[in-house]
Amino acid sequence: MPNRKEYRTLAYQLIYFVFAFMLIIFLASILVTRAFYHRVMLNNQLDNMRHLAHERIHLIDGILFRVESFAGISLTAILNYDLSEEQRFNFLQDILMENPQVHSICVADRVYEGKEPIILYTMRHRFLSREIRGTDYRFQDWFQIPHITQKPYWTEPWVDTEGKGEMIISYCLPIFEKGVNTGLLRFDIELGYLQEIISGSGYFKIGSSFLISTTGTLVAHSDTEMIMNHSLFSLAEEYKAPLLAKLGKAMISGEQGHINIKDKSPFGESWIYYQPLQSNHWSVGVAVEEDILMRDVDTILMIQTIASILIFLFVAIIIYARALSVSRPLKRLALAADRIGAGDFDAQIPILDNSLEISTLAQSFAAMQNSLKDYIQNLRITTEEKNQIRGDVIYASEIQNKLIPKNSDHPFGLKEIRAFGILEPAGDIGGDLYDYFLIDEDHFCFVIADVLGKGIVAAMAMTMASTLLPSIAPFYKNSSELLGKLNSFLCRNNIETNFVTALLGIIDLKTGHMQYSNCGHLPLFIRKMDRSYVRYAETHSTALGVFEDMPIAYDEIDLNIGDELILFTDGITEAMNAQDDFLGLSGLEDILRKLPPPNPETTAQGILSEVHKYARGATHKDDITILVIDYKHPEIG
Repeated sequence: MPNRKEYRTLAYQLIYFVFAFMLIIFLASILVTRAFYHRVMLNNQLDNMRHLAHERIHLIDGILFRVESFAGISLTAILNYDLSEEQRFNFLQDILMENPQVHSICVADRVYEGKEPIILYTMRHRFLSREIRGTDYRFQDWFQIPHITQKPYWTEPWVDTEGKGEMIISYCLPIFEKGVNTGLLRFDIELGYLQEIISGSGYFKIGSSFLISTTGTLVAHSDTEMIMNHSLFSLAEEYKAPLLAKLGKAMISGEQGHINIKDKSPFGESWIYYQPLQSNHWSVGVAVEEDILMRDVDTILMIQTIASILIFLFVAIIIYARALSVSRPLKRLALAADRIGAGDFDAQIPILDNSLEISTLAQSFAAMQNSLKDYIQNLRITTEEKNQIRGDVIYASEIQNKLIPKNSDHPFGLKEIRAFGILEPAGDIGGDLYDYFLIDEDHFCFVIADVLGKGIVAAMAMTMASTLLPSIAPFYKNSSELLGKLNSFLCRNNIETNFVTALLGIIDLKTGHMQYSNCGHLPLFIRKMDRSYVRYAETHSTALGVFEDMPIAYDEIDLNIGDELILFTDGITEAMNAQDDFLGLSGLEDILRKLPPPNPETTAQGILSEVHKYARGATHKDDITILVIDYKHPEIG
């Protein structure tokens, strides 16, 4: 009995998209609920954080303002009342005994008349005083800054070695007598007292508070190891967390607000609310971890997810029975598709008429089968053409290698010169160049250059440069003139890749006098017999091939016996390790310090080996070119 042809669509057979509709409703409800509850919980927690910050600020500002008030009253008493030394001593003693937040008091009046400052403090319920002898205290911030600014000043935390030897902060008030600054009055607060206030428990149980100074230093934090050992900026640099640096800038600028820290740091992924103190412009922060913030939201979502899964499973069972009758013909079609995927492009596609979609799909597979046959044929032709192009590129690479000088102990039979070069393209062909040749029997010319980009176009530019320079060198025995002619050539010919950096030098073989020009290229290094080196980083113009009438300067150096010239392209300094950090000039200099005594081949191979070690595991690669030349080395026969 023939099968009845089915004209109803697959979507109709699956009960009007019930399956897809339930899935969309399930996902949408979770996303909407999470977004709503996240906003509500975030607003509530930010309000709690704001209240906690206000509470801490109110307590700390109250203490600091009270200390400022005591200092002002004490200064008034000292200046406006004719108190004897004993009366002044007793007055300050009463302030210390009755106000535990005042750690110590220092009176430094008439210090320029030879009177030593006196520090007053209590220890084990005893009142003690001590003179600060010597003049070192005049160079400390607590004395120097208010003396220079002639304004009250709150210090950063410091250790009072003349008192109890504890970490304190000080409020310093200049003393003026008849308009002359004669000293100052200093009221001290123990830093630990403020730290207890910051870390003390409050009604908001899930947040942790911290306090930073005007430099961003952590002066109070739940982790005592971080106090006075780290700042928000040092943590941002250590953990590579730019959001912590942004937080630090906002806090020391006196701003208030909140920020979501997502970087890896001691604060974790958290929300931080911050607000400045009114007294000394320090800033208080309250941090709440993101996981704690969203704990209630996650619980609600878990309940909703379980309920949605149960409903989803119930509907899925109903749909399954109808979907089963549709899936069987699709399996037959899938088997045919597998045979085609395995390479049997003549496999028979079954004729299916269970539904309109399945019938259409079978026809599409048949059409795809024919298209694949045509595609395979075209791909075969394309592959043959690509292999031919690949062969041409390899041949071009061989030609490029033949254009550079062959390494030998004495190039051109010269006894005064040894040279060794390495050109290692990033691909088959590259855009770097090194060359050296005799202009005449007394003048040796060398050049290293780098074209912007890689590939065939860059290689063509290098080929033209390496051909042009030796041909015109006998007529222009000057490095700036030679590079000027090359620059004009590149500009006139309008080469697509005509942005070229180059360093060219000419050595007088008899005298060792060298003239060189650097056009936007990396520095030249000269290594001495004792393995020390000098870096010549000055450039004499921008890169070649941009401005035709560009002036090019030059410098002159007198080479000593055994001097070794080291030239390279940016493939050395821009070598990257697995963490994407550049080697840089500092890394190259570290390599130079470890090299054995000067020898061109040993030096060049040593640099290349160390660069390869550094770049092991990196994905980025650039052309690498090294040229090393030494002059009249004692080993040269």
